[in-house]
Amino acid sequence: MRRALACFTFALLVPVTASAQGRVTGVVKDADDHTIKGATVMAESPDQPSVTVTSDRKGRFSFLGLRGGPWTFIVNAPGFHPARRQATTTTMGVNAPLDFELETAPAAGPASPLAGLDVRAVQRQLAAAAEFEAAGRIDESVAAYRDLLAKMPALTSVHLQLGVLFERKGDVEAAAAAYQAALMADPSNARARAALDRLARR
Repeated sequence: MRRALACFTFALLVPVTASAQGRVTGVVKDADDHTIKGATVMAESPDQPSVTVTSDRKGRFSFLGLRGGPWTFIVNAPGFHPARRQATTTTMGVNAPLDFELETAPAAGPASPLAGLDVRAVQRQLAAAAEFEAAGRIDESVAAYRDLLAKMPALTSVHLQLGVLFERKGDVEAAAAAYQAALMADPSNARARAALDRLARR
């Protein structure tokens, strides 16, 4: 009787637990409706740590465990302009899908940090760095992002992500240096300025 009651109680708890995971899903595509593999999707919240995932071969991405509240979702992919959306998530029920359509960036031009690079190789490296981070292997993620910056030092999003990782490690000096590098690449970057102001108040 006790076993039957325990099984029944567990069956009741499973759907509640699953629905309280703050799951957010979506698809990243280009203007021609082609899915984009290896796009990095970052979720940011004013009072919670940022989270980064990577789109799979069908352009799909998924966040699990986001706390309820306002989030900003930022998508980056080599060869495309970044995209940004804001959404308020809930830990109960189902969150609406967040689909992104990225616009192709100019293929040529002196300001492009991807000129002459193997875009597919860059996508693989971004995906690997994000996977290391998701697995809690922060040092390996830092090394992967630094390897990318050796090839394209002007990629602002990578500098910003390094700053986030160094903050997670408690290395304020290295985090500040990463955000400064992001400002050098993009002097108008509001996120880098806000991060430096936050570090200065510590």
